[in-house]
Amino acid sequence: MVSVVLISISGKVFSQKKDTTQTVVSSIGDRENFKIDTIVQQEESPLDISKDRGLFITDSDGKMQLRIVGSVRFSAMYDMVEMPIKSTFNTYYIPTGNDNIKIPNYYNSLNQSRLGFEVTRKLANTKVFVRLETDFNGLNGQYRIRHAYGQIANLLVGQTWSLFSNVSSLPPTVDGSGPTGSVTLRTPQIRYRGKKFKGMDWSVALEYSQPDLNVQEEDTLNLQTVQMIPDFTGRIQREGLLGQVQLSVIATTITTKDVNSKISNMFGLGSSLSGTIDFTKKHKLLYQLTWGRSISHYITTFSGTGQDAAFNPATNKFESLTSYSGFLSYGFNWRKDISTNLSIGSANQANKTFQPDDAYKNSISFSVDTFWRVIEGARIGLEYVYGQRWDKDGTTGVASRVWLLFYYDF
Repeated sequence: MVSVVLISISGKVFSQKKDTTQTVVSSIGDRENFKIDTIVQQEESPLDISKDRGLFITDSDGKMQLRIVGSVRFSAMYDMVEMPIKSTFNTYYIPTGNDNIKIPNYYNSLNQSRLGFEVTRKLANTKVFVRLETDFNGLNGQYRIRHAYGQIANLLVGQTWSLFSNVSSLPPTVDGSGPTGSVTLRTPQIRYRGKKFKGMDWSVALEYSQPDLNVQEEDTLNLQTVQMIPDFTGRIQREGLLGQVQLSVIATTITTKDVNSKISNMFGLGSSLSGTIDFTKKHKLLYQLTWGRSISHYITTFSGTGQDAAFNPATNKFESLTSYSGFLSYGFNWRKDISTNLSIGSANQANKTFQPDDAYKNSISFSVDTFWRVIEGARIGLEYVYGQRWDKDGTTGVASRVWLLFYYDF
């Protein structure tokens, strides 16, 4: 924990007058006073920076607090088969057939390193909370925004976890994208969280997500994807003595436009069941099950792969693809500072008859992740993951990776 003494100028400085300074100490008690209103839920994924880390600065009147956080994350990985994307072990990209050649290769990255700011401002009867968090894990290692949103009472506006995801059901994995088949998408959104109803939390949102089609493969049609209607998402959650359960739903519209500005729409629906089962303080089960039509871009395995729909050359139109995925993870705490998770995940597509033989059909992965908290704020994680992919014609390929992560949150 970082102790902070802030020396601030509390009065104006004039000639012939004495400088006025004031020391403001951000103590544990101060931080308790700046807790976010209980009506607003701030979701945390397993490798998020802990709430007690950071540089806490409180202004002189005690009405505003700034928290500056950061994390230096160094990862080293060794692949048995060369993967085109290194930032995650994505089973979609496992080469199949004769392309599945064993080429051991080593890689280092600091792309998971993070920097963030949080501001809490007290108002008369509530608080305003603003969060901005970034990392370097965008496309080709680009700097990107992870979270950027503001919330007051039961309203949230900005980019954060989609309501269709449930990051609290994710196991701690060195691969920040989670197991195969997980949903970990962050979207720009307008979200409303209602009051509890019979012990259940409920939220609804309008979200923006980029439709994912391989329109560039149909150059003769010059198709473009647009989003005329936002995604409608909703979820209900319930916390109990044995853990948490969440049901999420989504309705989405994918619109394509040709050279003559002719519009064609595809409508998608999806649902997801996720949660945790806490057997004891040492044993836990985590799970996600997802199904949907034209919602593949919400599933991490299919993100950026154009699997929302497939182009039918006989009709010159895209047709929605149905996907279903999920994972199961068992977690065990060896002791207070060491834990292990065993995970199995799968991501599947219901192929169309007109799709080529080498079209993706399904994949599966098995992973073992162990984390050791060396000192406060510092952890070491080790992951071994094995994956296999199948094409529509049954051609298959396998890959595996050993992944080591060192990080320190400050």
